[in-house]
Amino acid sequence: MTTTTKWIAGALGIACLIFSLSPGPEHLIANPTSWEFREQFVYLTGLSAISLMVVSMVISVRLPVVNHWMRGLDKAYIVHKWTGIVSAILVILHWLGEKTPEWLVELGVIPNPGELTDGSDFSDLEIGLFTSGTFLVEWVFYALIILILIALSTRIPYHIFRKSHKLFPGIFLIAAYHGATAPLKERWFTTPSGYLLLMLLAIGVVAALIGFFQQIGAARKTTAVIQHIDEHPHGILEIQLATLKKPLIHQPGQYAFLRFAHDNEPHPFTIASSGDDPTRLRLAIKELGNFTSNLLHQLQVGQSVDVEGPYGEFTFNDSSERQIWVAGGIGITPFLARLAYLANQGGTTQPIDFWYSTRSGQETLFPASLALLCQQSGVNFYHLNSIQKEYLTVDSIQAVVGSFSNCSFWFCGPPAFAQCLRKGLNSYQFDQRRFHYDDFSMR
Repeated sequence: MTTTTKWIAGALGIACLIFSLSPGPEHLIANPTSWEFREQFVYLTGLSAISLMVVSMVISVRLPVVNHWMRGLDKAYIVHKWTGIVSAILVILHWLGEKTPEWLVELGVIPNPGELTDGSDFSDLEIGLFTSGTFLVEWVFYALIILILIALSTRIPYHIFRKSHKLFPGIFLIAAYHGATAPLKERWFTTPSGYLLLMLLAIGVVAALIGFFQQIGAARKTTAVIQHIDEHPHGILEIQLATLKKPLIHQPGQYAFLRFAHDNEPHPFTIASSGDDPTRLRLAIKELGNFTSNLLHQLQVGQSVDVEGPYGEFTFNDSSERQIWVAGGIGITPFLARLAYLANQGGTTQPIDFWYSTRSGQETLFPASLALLCQQSGVNFYHLNSIQKEYLTVDSIQAVVGSFSNCSFWFCGPPAFAQCLRKGLNSYQFDQRRFHYDDFSMR
């Protein structure tokens, strides 16, 4: 079972538990009609949707402990995406469950059952809370569907996606209000279910308020200044930063979100420095799109940079007897940080085999001192030039290291390269939990 499936199943399990403790099942048993079934279907789908929304909101605030549980912020974003998708499906089912019978009554297809609940037992306050929650969430439903379509469409530019995404905390707060007031109609607060629901909603509300007031990652933010800029062959830009307010304590292999002076959007970049001096950061950025291609012309020594981090679980910490590193192109960055760290520590204490695949020969590798750095770190280094038809396969790795039973893989490079390696490892019954990588597709 994947991490995403586990979290979705867990959220749905919590929803089912709360519903099982509510008056709903008892009402359905006592009155097993189609209208009562529809009533409880609406409650269960709404509860399931709000439970998934809470998980999504908690993930959005980038809590270190949550990121660690999910093996990194990049993996957490995948869960965040799918909890949003499944909750949207449930919201649609919830809305259809509420609206479809009304439409059928209006069309004369089914008879009007009249009032299903005797409103005389409710106070004016209870009626007001219930009706106001229902009214507000009606409009939120349409906004939610539009925002989710924007989030899922890769054709919509990232800056529009990011700005529209900032509306989700406000939408959740309205949905939470509806979720807290709708159970008044069924007397949920005469059972433990109502209070368990409030506890669940409270967690989501706290997370939503953090996002609403733009305090996500606030404790991890610092300011740095550009000290040096170097342009290398193959479109690689090396930037050295010095922190101003506080150091950025990080481990080799982690990354940070950087917001440059010419652009309002933060972008994730792996830190290429070892972390031995947390006041000095080194970045290696390759021209891969409009933003990175224009950096050289936009940046100047002395400019300030907002830095948020560190993030990521690509820290080379495991209990395996041997590590296998594979880098493709600019994927060398986290390995540079680790190599520098190992060199400063006097070399590695475990066997490490490092394969680096590029579109060039060794004479133009970045950095030029890479082979020497590997030698100083005690790392076995292998270079492949794809221009010369030198391609890395799992079989070629196995021919060098032998059995994979006590090995872990650490990969950074193009997604297609990773998929190819993982597919090859399956033929060796390799435990994919020991295949480590960072996925920077934050959408």
